[in-house]
Amino acid sequence: MIPLPANPSVRTVVMAFGDEPWRHLQAHWCLLGLLHHLPRPAELVVATDRPERYRWFGELVRVEPVQGARLAEWTAGGRYFLRALIECVRLAAALAPRVDVAMYCDADTAARSHLGHLVRTAAAGRIALDRREYVLARHRRRGSRRLWSQVGGRAWAGVEVGIDTAMWNTGVTVLPTARAALADRALAACDAMLAGGVEHYLTEQIAMSAVLGEGALEINPASRPPLIAHYWGNKEAWNDAIARRLAGFHIAGAAPLEAAALAVRDPVWLPLAARRGWLRRLLGAA
Repeated sequence: MIPLPANPSVRTVVMAFGDEPWRHLQAHWCLLGLLHHLPRPAELVVATDRPERYRWFGELVRVEPVQGARLAEWTAGGRYFLRALIECVRLAAALAPRVDVAMYCDADTAARSHLGHLVRTAAAGRIALDRREYVLARHRRRGSRRLWSQVGGRAWAGVEVGIDTAMWNTGVTVLPTARAALADRALAACDAMLAGGVEHYLTEQIAMSAVLGEGALEINPASRPPLIAHYWGNKEAWNDAIARRLAGFHIAGAAPLEAAALAVRDPVWLPLAARRGWLRRLLGAA
């Protein structure tokens, strides 16, 4: 067994773009959890086009403005927003000072326990991703079949999407900065897909999966309670619970570190996914 480094440094990037308040409420909740559960030394970064919404954190969170031409570049001219996710992984590795581990978390995630072992494992050379979901070529959902028809059995900027390529959820991505070139390779593959006319909301995800997925550690396997809860399937309920808690913290005048401790004592315990009834689906309700 490879010994794990004792005290590696980590930088975590969270992204939050747009005017919708719920995006930034999610990011605040995510950052509070990371403040409490990340090992030190650690740096937290929020990549955003609304930097004024993160003043409350002061020097605890580094704000990286992504606006104007830079935002357009990150999102392929506004054509594909999730390209920015790969840019955030690259940002975590590229910012100075250099750290041992680069980490990205979607805003709709919440750390549930200490992340020291995860960070040490990555510092030892292991890539870790949120969850292994399915093998694209064998997944029967209509959207998966459509994506396979567009990208499968081909190489994109030298990255092959083959019959055994697994689709990973990349909402939490952790890699040693010594292997940061892999994020560049994933971005090149994503850009090649976009240039080749691929139109699918999981383009970023299959590009990252094809590059980073082989041999990756699964952070949140279905067989265990999540280390970092990813509630993309139940955002409405989580948003309401988060808003109530954050309002209470602010009304009480809690500073960020105090709020982080309060958030750990009163976490959101809701399902990560919720089924919608046929009427809500018909009406397009969230």
